[in-house]
Amino acid sequence: LAAGVYHFDPSETALRRLRAGDYRSVLGQAAADEPAVAAAPATIVYTDVVWRNACKYQAREYRHAFWDSGTIVANSLAVCSALGLPSSVVAGFSDETVDRLLDLDTQKEMAVALQPVGHAPEGPAGPPPEAAPLGLETMPISDFELDFPAIREFHRSSSLSTREEVAAWRGPASGAPAPEPMGRLTALEPQSEPDAQGSPLESVIVRRGSTRRFSQGPITFAELSTILNRAMGDVPADFHEPPSRPFNDAYLIANAVDGLDAGAYFFHRERQTLELLEAGELRTEAGHLGLDQSLPADASINIFMMTDLERVLERFGNRGYRAAQLEASVTAGRVYLAAYALGLGATGLTFFDDAVTDFFSPHAQGKSAMFLVAVGKRARRR
Repeated sequence: LAAGVYHFDPSETALRRLRAGDYRSVLGQAAADEPAVAAAPATIVYTDVVWRNACKYQAREYRHAFWDSGTIVANSLAVCSALGLPSSVVAGFSDETVDRLLDLDTQKEMAVALQPVGHAPEGPAGPPPEAAPLGLETMPISDFELDFPAIREFHRSSSLSTREEVAAWRGPASGAPAPEPMGRLTALEPQSEPDAQGSPLESVIVRRGSTRRFSQGPITFAELSTILNRAMGDVPADFHEPPSRPFNDAYLIANAVDGLDAGAYFFHRERQTLELLEAGELRTEAGHLGLDQSLPADASINIFMMTDLERVLERFGNRGYRAAQLEASVTAGRVYLAAYALGLGATGLTFFDDAVTDFFSPHAQGKSAMFLVAVGKRARRR
């Protein structure tokens, strides 16, 4: 593949070259010489085309920018791992530099994450070509578009401009330490590697979608354990340095899991255990938290990714919101993959923010919900 800047066209599964030449040093400078970017023979840049989600979610679209990109990043990270290629998520970069390189109309589209792929010790030879404006014509997304200035304000307030700002933003940090358990603990029982072998990764990704109807049938505790064990590991990212702890914690509502009492739970990553917070079937509550929809009520489990946002913002400023959302959505993307690999269904849902915090409090006091993913047995659509 000739060096250049390419746009991926999903309708034809093709790369269309926008610029010819080696622009690695531009991305490297934009990311303040982040080693993963500087040494990557290829870097995927994820952008958000605002109107595609704003037509439904209005200003809340900004959240979906990271939900959608993060779940796709989870697919890409899994494929890179299967191919033995190093890869990670980079959230710290100069927005203006990356937008200019891609020639984005920043009133309508914005870069949200970089994903360097592979390692090439030899750097680019010589300075990069000039990134002049392209002026390419684009097809309209729809017959009309509404503008939501708040989205641009959210993005602007969390943007970084200079190499120095990016370098200062990146660094060691950690999520809040896990509280000592107070309720009854249940240790996970994940399937062993040979037992967990299923479809090839590529076919799982092709098959994976968003389930539109659950049967209310139970999943097994081994299936739930396998999903949590595989999905809740560290996300390789420039906002995490060992031994930092993830920003997000997982809270669960389990309504149909053979081998686990129904109730609300907190997942202890380090202990690989579930702590019971409230016992009893909670389908009505799960449905209400998920915007009074039937999907979370009918699902076997609902997993809420929650973070101490104040702590994250104190360390990373407004851009910490992007990092927390990306981490949660990549984790949710892993839940999707694990569920579909096991023959189950999954779907991401929006929610009543404050109601989620209230429901899991006092344990979740002060935390904000970032992502909700429901998992269960798929039912045939009517």
